[in-house]
Amino acid sequence: MIQRLPFSHEGTDGDIRRLRVLLGEVFSLAGLPFSGKLAVLNLACGRADETGALAAALAPGVIGFYLGMDLRADAIEEAGQRWELPGGEIHFREGNAAMIGRMEGLPEFDMVFIRHQNYWHEPLVWEGILEEALAALKDGGHLVCTSYFDLEHELILASMRARGAKILANVRHAASRPLPDADGKSVDRWVAVFGK
Repeated sequence: MIQRLPFSHEGTDGDIRRLRVLLGEVFSLAGLPFSGKLAVLNLACGRADETGALAAALAPGVIGFYLGMDLRADAIEEAGQRWELPGGEIHFREGNAAMIGRMEGLPEFDMVFIRHQNYWHEPLVWEGILEEALAALKDGGHLVCTSYFDLEHELILASMRARGAKILANVRHAASRPLPDADGKSVDRWVAVFGK
């Protein structure tokens, strides 16, 4: 099981508890029976706040290989100080998620997770990220995305349909916490699970 090292950051614990419950419910709704050791890729992971919640929601499966990627070096450094994976491999790398296919030595992933994707902001960049995310999945793997806004969620659903991905679950989070910085924005407002 992934362990959180002693490290504090205020303001996210309630959101992470809600995310853990939400993911468990969505995975059950999608009929995803996780088991054995899993390889997980967390794109645009930031400080990787969701790492423990994601690991718990995958039970009885366990994460054997975990890679978190983000463009922000400071966030990746903090993530690396916060998490460890006894009995497995955990890595945090600064990098462009649209370049994952050019990285050598990576396994095929059982799951690619993108928390708070922002497709609406740079659609062409996100097209590349989604293409790489799907290509990184093993057969039978799953892409899981959460969204802050309704519009960005509709855009990613349309993009994934156009790619031929199967939408296994699409849920509006009833307990999503509103954020004051933009109208209609809330934490993990939507979550969708896509099959390759």
